[in-house]
Parts: sequence; C-alpha cells; structure tokens
Amino acid sequence: MATNFTYAGISDLTKYFNRVSDFDSKVQIFPTLTSGNLHLFRDCGYVDKLFVNGEELAAAQSTSGAVDSNGEWFYASATNQVEYYNSNYSSTTINEQVFEVGQDFTDFLNQTLVDASLELHNYLDARYSTPLEKIKQVDIDTAAISTSEEYDPIIIKAVCYIATSNIIRAKEGPSEEADYFMSLVTNPERTGLIDKLNDGIYKLSSEVDANDKKGSIRYRNVSGSMDIVEVSGEYSGGNYDILKVEIEDTGAYGVGTYKTHYLANDKLFGAVTDSNIITGGLQELVGGSGIWVRFQGASATDGDIWEIEVYGSHIKQTNKSNATIELSR
Repeated sequence: MATNFTYAGISDLTKYFNRVSDFDSKVQIFPTLTSGNLHLFRDCGYVDKLFVNGEELAAAQSTSGAVDSNGEWFYASATNQVEYYNSNYSSTTINEQVFEVGQDFTDFLNQTLVDASLELHNYLDARYSTPLEKIKQVDIDTAAISTSEEYDPIIIKAVCYIATSNIIRAKEGPSEEADYFMSLVTNPERTGLIDKLNDGIYKLSSEVDANDKKGSIRYRNVSGSMDIVEVSGEYSGGNYDILKVEIEDTGAYGVGTYKTHYLANDKLFGAVTDSNIITGGLQELVGGSGIWVRFQGASATDGDIWEIEVYGSHIKQTNKSNATIELSR
C-alpha cells in the first residue's frame, strides 16, 4: 500500500500490547544444496526479503546469472527456490547460519498500523469526516496557543487494538485473544471504544458537548497561593473565546486585582477589562459574558495567568448520544 498515514506509532502499539515482539513474521529456511560458492534453498516459498544471521540483505538481483558476489541472492519463482552466493561458507558451515525470509519487522509493524488506521476509517465514516485532524489537547502547563496538536488518545488506542488483533491473526489464524482485542474496539453489544464514540457516549476533543459553554481552565501559570477553584455560568458571547485571566496587583481578598483579556478587534486577547478587586466570591470575568469565577487562597501574585476556553451557549452540541428508552405494553 502506497499510503503511510497512521494515527499511532510502534511505541504506542507496544504500550497497549507488550508482547508484540513475539509476533515477528519472518520464517526460517534451510539450505538444501551447495554447488561451489552458490547455495540453494529449494521449496522455500515466496521470498521478498532475505535475512542472514538477523541482518537484512540488499535487494535481490534481477536475474539468476547476476548472483556472483558475496551476499547476492535471487528468488526464482518458477522453481520456488532462493539462490545465495557466498564464498565464505562451505557445504558444512552454510548450515551453521540462520537464514530467514519475510518482512523487516519494523516495516511490518508500521504497515500494520497504517492498515489499522484505514480500517478505523471504515468504522467511523458514518459519523465523522476522515481522516481525523489533530487537535490541541489539554496541557495545563502550556498556553493554548503553544500547545502541540495531537490525535485523541481514544483514537490511538483503538488503532493499536485493531493492529494487535490483525498481528495475532496473521501468525496464529483464528484466535480468541485476537477476538478479545477487536471486541475492545467494536462488538455486537456496542460496548467497544468506537461503538461508544459512534453512539455519542464518548466524544472527541474537537466536539462540542453540553459543558463547553460553561468554560474550562485549559492552562494555568500560578506562582502564588491563590487559584481559581470554580468556573460557573454559560458563555453568552460569540461562538468561541479564550478568556485569559491575569493578576495585576499582588494581594489577598480586597487587595489583589485581576483583569481579563478577551476576543475583540479581530483577534484572541484583543481587548482587556479594567482591573477588578478579588473578593473571594463569584465574579464575572467580562461584563455580560455569563462566565463567573471564584478565587481561593491566601494571596494572588502579580503575573499569574489562567486561560479559560468557552463556546457560545447557542453553539449546537455535536455527536449527541443516541439515547434509547425501553417501552412496555
């Protein structure tokens, strides 16, 4: 397959299936005849790549006659045999070497993850546009504008489970263990990760849910002993904003002050409110915004910052749950 698109890497796969190294797909073959420096492996099966003592050899020669230097080889499909040239091995010592055929294990795992990612699209296409986009995940120590974009962990996990199931089946055929990993993704009872995602029980980070209009702290940089411990209300502003709360004057309740940066003048943080004294009660961040916060602690420190992400209360919720009720007569 030409594409190399994937949601997960080998490090992700080994995190969810730590026995992955047990499923190397290479198969050992054995020499059957030595003629001078040419060693034949008859009835070996299809050979795409050849490994000698764990080392992958260069690509096969294009013809049998070109196999005339150490380490060169050719697979003759008509006779189903490998021809391997090496003057360092005799008819005896050739049998002391380990010859394997198959695919490089790293390439095999990478391709399996690509296949699993595309297979995931088949399960998601009815609900989502694919491929899914990376999105800034929560990083409480990094400002929203600087947060790296990543795929949702649930997507990475689902791809790894699909890949694991396929890896096991590739080596063992029908397998209860493979069925188990696949059932974690989808099953007739619709309790798998993707079943719940498609049914709206689970949601991706990019989706708008009922709580997004209430606001959530996505970043905090606090050195003082006072923190925002409560966010309440519903955002009545535009479609989206990041409200940046910044301590302006150090101090306790009645002394410390804060100001709020908000979307204006065609950009995030484009305008800022006047300073407000910290009371310890619920205080509206921007007049008429509908978002209120409560500070708690001994003393706020000048320069402390919080970023609160909000969606407008009029924004429609995406991927609602497919709720069902039981009827009886």
